[in-house]
Amino acid sequence: MEDLPDMIDNLAKVIVSVEKERKEVGEKIKEKKSLVFQAEKKELEGLVLGVDGGMVKKSFHGIDLILLKAVAVAFYYKQSKLSFVDYYPASIPTPELKVVVDPFSDLEFEVNSNIERQIKEVETAREALEKFEPDILFLHGSIIPHYTFVPDKSTLLYMSYKRMIEAYQKLFESVKKTKTILAGVIEDSRGARFCEFVSQLLPEYKLILSRSKDSNILSYSLKVGERTISFPYSSDVKTHPILREFKDDAEKVKTFYIRLGEFDQPVRIDFLADKEEADDRISSVLLACVGNANYSIPPVLIEADQRAKVSERDLEIFYHDILAKTGSLPSMLELRKERRPF
Repeated sequence: MEDLPDMIDNLAKVIVSVEKERKEVGEKIKEKKSLVFQAEKKELEGLVLGVDGGMVKKSFHGIDLILLKAVAVAFYYKQSKLSFVDYYPASIPTPELKVVVDPFSDLEFEVNSNIERQIKEVETAREALEKFEPDILFLHGSIIPHYTFVPDKSTLLYMSYKRMIEAYQKLFESVKKTKTILAGVIEDSRGARFCEFVSQLLPEYKLILSRSKDSNILSYSLKVGERTISFPYSSDVKTHPILREFKDDAEKVKTFYIRLGEFDQPVRIDFLADKEEADDRISSVLLACVGNANYSIPPVLIEADQRAKVSERDLEIFYHDILAKTGSLPSMLELRKERRPF
């Protein structure tokens, strides 16, 4: 049997070898001026809105509890300087407690919790959009549903899924009625759509591209301030299980990558291409407001993230308040794994 030092040595050699191939294709992409180019930085003026949410959850013997919070942060910029900050619904909003009595499996409860979190965030985004009418609305995450799948129509989960789709559809409709550009900033993308897209142009690198994530390859392609061209979110929107829910708007969901920090990997941006030169305007705002060389997330989303945090302690307080009213019912019992004597 291979001993540990030899195993580590061999694994390191494999990683270095694969990375060498990725660097080669990344540099080849860099040469393609039709794929990557310098983004234009302009003076930042106007209102930038950022929305993020927080969630904690816990299962009990007969019920599940989900604690949700979502916050919209409005940054007003004048001559590229932050001049004023506002919040919706409040700077420190009260969390919303949801009691789930449906008999979900562990997987279904996990999916349902993510659905409820996204509904909360998207509804908050739409309400804040209608209040502030920002120039750009940033979501923390994609602009379409994520971390989910399409449930069977016969399941209880499908009802929650449809509510989520409707929430996103309403947000899209509100965005299209205003000047606002909708964009999602994906913090740690595992996407490979750009690699799929490029493999058609560089077929000789198809194998390594099929084994790579976009952000990894593009770390070798993009300098700070450079971005990729925008490309469709999916190669076939009509068969994509989530996108096809959005009908005509599905074709308008686009993606690009931009490098904002010298010591950070390129960040993925999903956006609704319903406005002229939306990607150029998004790039310009990001270049103007992101100043951290190690963390390429716009400050408005960092602020929203901090304001939206909820803790296990918050959920425990709600649980004990409910328990004081109901008494020690079987449904309120903690799971055995929470009551282990060891």
